[in-house]
Amino acid sequence: MRSLKENPKTNRRSSSIRGDGKRANDADSARLHQVASKMGNTNLQEHLNKNSSQRDQLLQFICHRLKTMHNVQDIERNQLAHQRDWFKEVAKGQEGYHLPDPTRWHEAAQNFKRAAEAMCNGHLGRGVQLLEKALEIESATYESVPKMVQNKLDSKQKEANNEPVVVGHISSGASCSSVAKPTGLHYADLILNVQDHLDKIPSLPIPNWWEVTTKEEEEEEEEEEEV
Repeated sequence: MRSLKENPKTNRRSSSIRGDGKRANDADSARLHQVASKMGNTNLQEHLNKNSSQRDQLLQFICHRLKTMHNVQDIERNQLAHQRDWFKEVAKGQEGYHLPDPTRWHEAAQNFKRAAEAMCNGHLGRGVQLLEKALEIESATYESVPKMVQNKLDSKQKEANNEPVVVGHISSGASCSSVAKPTGLHYADLILNVQDHLDKIPSLPIPNWWEVTTKEEEEEEEEEEEV
C-alpha cells in the first residue's frame, strides 16, 4: 500500500516558497522600520499623508486634461465629415491646413494614463516623471492640430496646460499610499479607442452641371439688382 506521507521534495519546495515570501515581507518590514526609526512614526505618517494629498491633486489634474483632450479629439473627428469646408485649403497646401487626424491624441493619452497608474500604485515620483513626459507630448500635439480644428476650439481648449506647481516639489523616488484608479481615467480609453483618420486628401465629386448653372444665374441676378 502506497504511503500517505508527504513527498519530502514537495514539502521542501513548499517550505522554500514560504521561506522566500517570508524573507520578502521581512525585508519590507525592515525597510519600513528603518525609515520610521529615522523619521518617527508620526513624521512618517505626515509624510505619507502629504504625498497622498499631492497624488490626489495630480490625478485630478490628469483626468481634467484627458477630458479636455477627448473633447478636442471629438471636434477634430467631426471635421472628417465636413471635408467640403476645408478641402480647397488642404489641397492648395495653405499654411496651417492639413488633414485632420483624431489618432494624433493617442500618444499623449497613453502617457497620461501610465502616469496615473503609477501614482495609483504608490509610485508618486515615477508618476510625476511620466506626467512631465505626457505634458510635453500633449503640447507638441496641440501645435500639430490643423487650422480648421483650431478655429472650432474655445479659449480653454486651444492649448495645453502648464504642469502643476506641486510637480516641482516631488522627488523622483517619492512614494505614496496606493489608491483605486479615478473614474475620470476612462477618458484615456475613449481617446485610444478612436481609430478614424484619412490617409490622403479625398477627391470630392463634381457637382451636377444644372446646379452650377443655377448658381451662376443667381449670381448674375444679384449683380443686376445691385446695379
